[in-house]
Amino acid sequence: MRKKVAAALITLTLLIATYGLLWAYFSTHINPMPVAVKGVMDLSAWKFEEEGVVRLDGQWELYPDQLFTSQPSPSSAIAGGLTPEMIQVPGSWSKKMGTLGMATYRLQIRIDDASVVYGLKTASILISNRLIVNGQIVGTSGNPAERQQYKALNKPYVSYFTLQPGWNDILVQVANYEFRVSSGIGESLLLGKAEQITGIRDRATAHDWIVLTAFLIMGLYFIGLFSQRRDDLSLVVLGIVCVCIAAFTSVSGERVLFDTVGPIPFWLYFRIQMVLTVGVGVGFFLYVYTAFRPYCYKWLTRGGLAVGGILAVLHVGFASELTTGPFRQLTSFYVTFSLLYATYVFVYTALHRVAGSGYLAVAAMALNVLVLNQNVNVYFGVPIYSLAPVEPFLVLLMLALLMSLRFSNAFRKIEELSGQLLQADKLKDDFLARTSHEFKTPLHGVMNISRSMLDDTAHPPTAEQREKLQLITDITRKLSQLVYDILDLSKLKLGELRIVPASIDVRSVAEVQVRFYSYLCTENHIQLVNHVPAQLPSALADEIRLSQVIGNLLDNAIKHTANGRIVITGRELGGRLEIAVHDTGKGIEPQEIPFIFEPFKSLEGDQHRGFGLGLPIAKQLVELQGGTLSATSTPGVGSTFTFTLPIADEQSEAILSLSNLSPQFIPKEAEYSFATPYHTNQSGKHTVLIVDDQFVNLKVLLDALQALDYRVIAVKNGYEALEQLDQTGRIDLVILDLMMPGMSGYEVCQEIRKRYSLLELPVLMVTAAIQPQDKVAALQAGANDYLSKPFDLEELKARIGSLLAMKESLGRAIHMEVAFLQSQIKPHFLYNVLNSIVASSYKDVERARKMIADLADYLRGSFRFSNAEERIGFAEEFSLIRTYVEIERARFKDRIRFEYDIAEAAYGLRMPPLLMQPLVENAIRHGIGDRIEGGTVTLTAEESDGKWRFVVADDGVGIAPERLKTLLERPDADESQGVGLRNINKRLKYEYGISLELESELGRGTKITICIPA
Repeated sequence: MRKKVAAALITLTLLIATYGLLWAYFSTHINPMPVAVKGVMDLSAWKFEEEGVVRLDGQWELYPDQLFTSQPSPSSAIAGGLTPEMIQVPGSWSKKMGTLGMATYRLQIRIDDASVVYGLKTASILISNRLIVNGQIVGTSGNPAERQQYKALNKPYVSYFTLQPGWNDILVQVANYEFRVSSGIGESLLLGKAEQITGIRDRATAHDWIVLTAFLIMGLYFIGLFSQRRDDLSLVVLGIVCVCIAAFTSVSGERVLFDTVGPIPFWLYFRIQMVLTVGVGVGFFLYVYTAFRPYCYKWLTRGGLAVGGILAVLHVGFASELTTGPFRQLTSFYVTFSLLYATYVFVYTALHRVAGSGYLAVAAMALNVLVLNQNVNVYFGVPIYSLAPVEPFLVLLMLALLMSLRFSNAFRKIEELSGQLLQADKLKDDFLARTSHEFKTPLHGVMNISRSMLDDTAHPPTAEQREKLQLITDITRKLSQLVYDILDLSKLKLGELRIVPASIDVRSVAEVQVRFYSYLCTENHIQLVNHVPAQLPSALADEIRLSQVIGNLLDNAIKHTANGRIVITGRELGGRLEIAVHDTGKGIEPQEIPFIFEPFKSLEGDQHRGFGLGLPIAKQLVELQGGTLSATSTPGVGSTFTFTLPIADEQSEAILSLSNLSPQFIPKEAEYSFATPYHTNQSGKHTVLIVDDQFVNLKVLLDALQALDYRVIAVKNGYEALEQLDQTGRIDLVILDLMMPGMSGYEVCQEIRKRYSLLELPVLMVTAAIQPQDKVAALQAGANDYLSKPFDLEELKARIGSLLAMKESLGRAIHMEVAFLQSQIKPHFLYNVLNSIVASSYKDVERARKMIADLADYLRGSFRFSNAEERIGFAEEFSLIRTYVEIERARFKDRIRFEYDIAEAAYGLRMPPLLMQPLVENAIRHGIGDRIEGGTVTLTAEESDGKWRFVVADDGVGIAPERLKTLLERPDADESQGVGLRNINKRLKYEYGISLELESELGRGTKITICIPA
């Protein structure tokens, strides 16, 4: 209640202060002027240049019901009954005659200076008039005449004329048959020199145009603002109020509307003026209600709106009948009260610290001044332009400050909300990322358990169970991929996804993805084909993210293709690489294509189709790398997703053209190179072959392995790697990059596995790819282990150590296998030798003794501990060979012939034990032993091109071609208790990285060759 009383007192104080200042202003600016007395005004002493224009106020002669154009003579006036009455101008003639009718005003003025052109400005002469000076018509508004010819207009005007020295006669004909409130000359007539009158007219016209333009612009602004903020009705209400004020200004004062559209009938003009007046009052009642509803009086607002509505209807329908003084005063009071009420509400809200209400209070007081100025003009005849048009500018300033305050508050609020939203979004992203991380472990657990149940041979699932388990596996795999996509999407939103471009072979990346997804869609009757040309230029892209893009596109194509083909193609177009993934799926409707790159967008059709996160992530990743991703599709035929990438050969131009790339797109610095194959530390304990197409990566590996006393061979592509494997020499470990141009690491690893098992030659796959499918692809290709770039050197060393330890364990197992197998005496062989000794003891004792000695030497050689050692001298091996040959020759005599040609230096060569003796034994037993006539076994050893070449040949029965192919792959039944070819071949691979060379032809014998590095 206190604030309400305070608001009322403040409003009253503002009103009194404003009206007092205006009264003081008008009082001090009224200059004393001559006054007409009994129709005569003497202006002979008035100095127009110094004292300005003069108001023709005072007593005029009035001739009721008479219109004449010249001064009547006294005799004619008496004869015609023209008796003048004195009337005060300005003022209404209603006290001298009826309000409706016609009359002539007459004033005589005395002028001494007749050398200049004079002007006279009219204001409000109700309702039509004609100005006559010395018998000459100099101005008119409407047509004052009898009722039949009468035409109303009431438009102010300016007239210019010359005066004669002495007395001059001014007549004003006036007629009014419509306006019942007042008639006659309502405002002062101004007389002065032409330039002075012109200045007053321009000032009055400018005043109206300024007020009109100011309020019209502001009104249209608020209406336009409402079109953008439909929830704030106060904007459109305030806009309409401003437009009403502008429109009222156009039909008051100088009536500038008539200058624009031409004369308007008085009945229409008057209705427009009064309805606009009421509209301003209604607008203020409605504005305070819509803008400050909690601070309004509902009953007062409703009453004000009801009264305004009634007044508007009465003015429109009964303007002619209700044009009386009290009704006009009621309208003025209504508008003034609405402004005072609005001012009170604004002051009241300002006391409650409502933003902007103070500005509105000042604006309301300025509008009060405007209304007061209009009322003073209507009721007291004071020209509207007497007061400078300060109030419209003040209103505009206050409304502008109000809007700026609202915008500032809204902007501040938006900033606060944005900060809160960003914080909430960050919390959401953190929650999503952490939850996704937590999902990974149980999802992989479910997937692994399902796979183990599918592969359980002890308790195989039924067909129905297998189908359900396969479904569980597929669902968990998709959920796992979704988790990775969510994590990537979170990184993209936070700008944490780092893009490191390098020269990347697109075909290799595509090949890895095709291999992986071909494995996944084997049961879907979908053929995946990689048609990216091998000679396609390298792309300037991030290896990890390029692999992810192609994988996502393939996954999407498989998802929407029931059967058919999915083909990856590539070409160079316009200085860029264009990679496309074509499928023969159901296709996409044209209107749906713009939405497929939106996360989790579902499309309506025969069934809900969702594209998940794969396509949106692929699009953002491509754009981060300076490319574009687009899609074309034909329903029922298939879809094509095409993306572009810059070419690595034009790296400098590409980077310059990618000025709009993400800050995460950081090009690599220029790299150095060196000749490959590159060898280091030839005396190292282990030999490691490293394969990578980036010389920086090779350098990192070389530096890391140099401290570990390894012999390292560095090559830059898969072709060089296979060449090194073909050469003689032991390689203990291959460190292989997965993504390489020409021949991918996937293909190189497959070639290695054709020659070596997982234990014979371990492969450590190293790549920047981090997607699960890349890991699966590497392990499917035959890799023993997997390490992601960038890697920790300690982790790299640990993995290398574990793989080499595994191979050493294999070597020890092979040597122990040799010792174990050799130590097992074949019963049949021992039985035969003993029988031969017994038989010879009867006939040839010396021969029997020699056979016993040879058997003893053979047994001692078979049981000796050195067979478990890594190296023995070839002389020791050859001694065992000769002992075995002597035993066999003692048994078979001349059926067995053994020849040898061994270079002298070969006897000092150290080599793994039991390499040659088993070969000679096999040649005798299986080559010539099965022939009645026997045969010859030869052993040769020679050095050539840095290699020792040992050849064991026989001219025996030979080996069938189909058995020859599998001889080194599986143990022979006859060799199950001896050192066979398979064991020798394994040891050669382990020690030297070479294999036995077998040549055989049925009926013509067999030749086995071993090449040992010198």
